[in-house]
Parts: sequence; structure tokens; C-alpha cells
Amino acid sequence: MNKFSHRLKKLREKEKMSREILANKVGVSYSTIAKYESGVREPDFSTLEKLSSVLDVTVDYLLGKTDKEQGNDFDPIAEHNRLLEKYGIEDSGFFDIEKWKEMGPEEMKQLESYFQFIYEQSQKKNDED
Repeated sequence: MNKFSHRLKKLREKEKMSREILANKVGVSYSTIAKYESGVREPDFSTLEKLSSVLDVTVDYLLGKTDKEQGNDFDPIAEHNRLLEKYGIEDSGFFDIEKWKEMGPEEMKQLESYFQFIYEQSQKKNDED
């Protein structure tokens, strides 16, 4: 098993994704993913880019050229859009006041908990800098 096939399988399993789900997201067959993971077949450039995007790693990481899963040029807007796409959120609704009005007490507690988490992470990062 080469680095690519090993990393592909580990990343797919880390994302708790079946071969079939990954195949559908990338636009190939189940057996193609199985062949990639067993090292029998390698993807073309376009498929490699799709795998990289779906698994949220760089192409260089997939190919074993680096051990860093992410590149250095973090783009928060692109990351936000990736997360919206990954979780099937069509409209984040963050600025839609009508959606906020529909929230109940339990949802508001969850939201507060999430805000607290973000705040603590921000403070932790500031302390490290």
C-alpha cells in the first residue's frame, strides 16, 4: 500500500465516510475508491483535487509529499463556505432576525454554549500570542 492509498483510506475512515459516500461526493464508483485504497489504481488530477476538497486536505498531503494536512494560507471565508457545504447548510441565517425570533430556550442555551466555546478559544489563542 503506497502513501496515497494509505492516507486516502485513513482520511475516509476519520471522516466516518463509507467508500460509497466518498465515491458519490467525488463522482466515481465505489470500486474505483476501493482500487485507490488498495493501490491498484491512481486518480487523475481532477479526481485528486476533488478528493482533496472532500477530505479537506491538500493534494500534497494526499500524495505523501508533506505531513501537513492543511496549507499555510488559511482562508476563513472559504472555510466557512466549506463547512456550510459539508453539512448541507443552504442558508446560515446568521443575520436573519426572523430565524432568531423562532428560537426556543433550549436552542438559546445551545447557542450561548457555542458562543462561550468560541470566546474561550479566542482567549486561549490571544494568550498564546
